Amino acid sequence: MIGRAGRLAVIMAAVAAPSIAGAQAPWRQVYLDSDVRVLFDTASATLSSPGTWTTVTSWDYVQPRVLENKKRYTRLVQRVHIRCSPVRVKRVRSTVYGPNNVMVRDEGEVDYRDQSAMAWDRPRRATAAATAFTSVCGVLTRRSGARAATVAPKAPATKPPAKKTTVKSSAANR
Repeated sequence: MIGRAGRLAVIMAAVAAPSIAGAQAPWRQVYLDSDVRVLFDTASATLSSPGTWTTVTSWDYVQPRVLENKKRYTRLVQRVHIRCSPVRVKRVRSTVYGPNNVMVRDEGEVDYRDQSAMAWDRPRRATAAATAFTSVCGVLTRRSGARAATVAPKAPATKPPAKKTTVKSSAANR
């Protein structure tokens, strides 16, 4: 009996392995330099309204950064609403973590009623944020384009316009 269960487990693992290996990793690196590595969570990206995505990014810093309260952090995880043409963001949640991945501070989510009043920020040119968010937009654009190509609705059949016939009425026909 144990032999059958063991064989079954091996077969199940062999069948499942290709599907796991073929799946895309949810966290994708979108930027890297000597100071920071930016990862984008592709699995959590959602289209919140036409042209606006809600995304999560992780900013891993080589050197610890310092908050106003003098606490050090090495990772910033933020949820942002992003528009891609041109790139604009609204940062709606930020959480920072210390060197041992211990949470240092969580700002909490901005209330959805306040989010509509927030300004769309343009990342400063030639910064890690500008490059990272542009890369995120590239991933989102490819992703939405692929989705649109596979789920494109059929175009309705077009009929030629009906001919208009005009009937002249004469006083004699009345």
